[in-house]
Amino acid sequence: MMVLLTIGGKVSLFLKLKNYIFNLSKNSGRIIFLFNLKLKIMGKMIAFIIVAGFLCKPLVYAQDPVELTEDEQRFKDSIASLNLDFEMVQKSKEAYNQGTNQFEAKSYKEAIASFNKSIQLFPRFLNAYFNRGVTYLQLKDYKNGIRDFSTVIDSNKAKAGAYFKRAECYAGLEEFDKAIADYRSLVKLQPENAKAFYNMGDMYFMKKEYKSAIIEFTKAIKIDKDFAYSYNDRGSSYRLLARYNEAIMDYQKAASIRPELAFIYNNLGSTKKRMKDYTGAMAAFTKAIEVKADFYMAYNNRGGMYFEQGKYEDAIKDFNQALKINNKYALAYNNRGNVKHKQEKYKEAIADYTKAIENDRNYANAYVNRGTSKEMARDLDGACEDWTKARKLGSELAKKYHMNNCN
Repeated sequence: MMVLLTIGGKVSLFLKLKNYIFNLSKNSGRIIFLFNLKLKIMGKMIAFIIVAGFLCKPLVYAQDPVELTEDEQRFKDSIASLNLDFEMVQKSKEAYNQGTNQFEAKSYKEAIASFNKSIQLFPRFLNAYFNRGVTYLQLKDYKNGIRDFSTVIDSNKAKAGAYFKRAECYAGLEEFDKAIADYRSLVKLQPENAKAFYNMGDMYFMKKEYKSAIIEFTKAIKIDKDFAYSYNDRGSSYRLLARYNEAIMDYQKAASIRPELAFIYNNLGSTKKRMKDYTGAMAAFTKAIEVKADFYMAYNNRGGMYFEQGKYEDAIKDFNQALKINNKYALAYNNRGNVKHKQEKYKEAIADYTKAIENDRNYANAYVNRGTSKEMARDLDGACEDWTKARKLGSELAKKYHMNNCN
């Protein structure tokens, strides 16, 4: 009797051994041949003994029932279990590969189902947990993503990629401190990971801790001196700290590295406007539009420059273009309403402010402005109603108007 464990269909070695034992049995009677064979199964070296016994006339007794000892039976059962485990692992890998292909095809829900199956078949398959987490992240199902990445981290603290992705999930939930903690763990494992320092800077930026953001963006730049996004975002941090000259230098450096990134020129224009360099601001907004023709924010910003210069028709053209590209852009409706108000076209102004509010119900300035246009159109009750709403949203200007004009 011979117990044969088939792995990947490679049985030639066992067949040769069996024939060798059979030939020996013809000459020496009953032979017990013991040997050890090591197979690597599921990443482990499993040693086992195959016991073979053949009678001198094997064909006569080949179909007789063979009684196994207790040890032999346990051995046979363990081999059967290993065969079953191997089959489950293979099926798990097949489901995993299917999920990966579905993810690449952007069939995310189907990918989740395949990764679920893979994990069910082989619960220790960490790659399946990781890829399912990435898929949840793509679906913005951040809580389930965190669960899967935590499973990977709990099993392997050195899994840098899981810290990175879990941090992205925390960022999606606006749990910025937890995201920062994960990035800290990541850079301990990978101290030269510029993207981790950059993302950490972004988390501080979102928390409005601009000085801390600058520190992390600077670390990213030290690792990668051509990291345009780090220069840009450090520039924005400087701008919000009113350190305009440093902001300008960073934006210019970013643009020199990645001249195709239109938002850099837009940021440069906003900074120059704050510095009252209106010519420079206008040039920067125009450059942003040249680089990206559908950049509606740059049209809006340039329109604002025309408005401040009293060039109302040019301003209207830019606001119209911004809204043609994005008809839900509340800021452009509000700004176009400001032009109409200046032109004393109060009904048209009210219509634009109303569109702004429809697209952003918490847009306090739009309520204030609509109230002002209503007042000019002799609708004081409507004006007070708008100022009351704006006041509840925290507008100090609305509070002033309401106190001076409403009972």
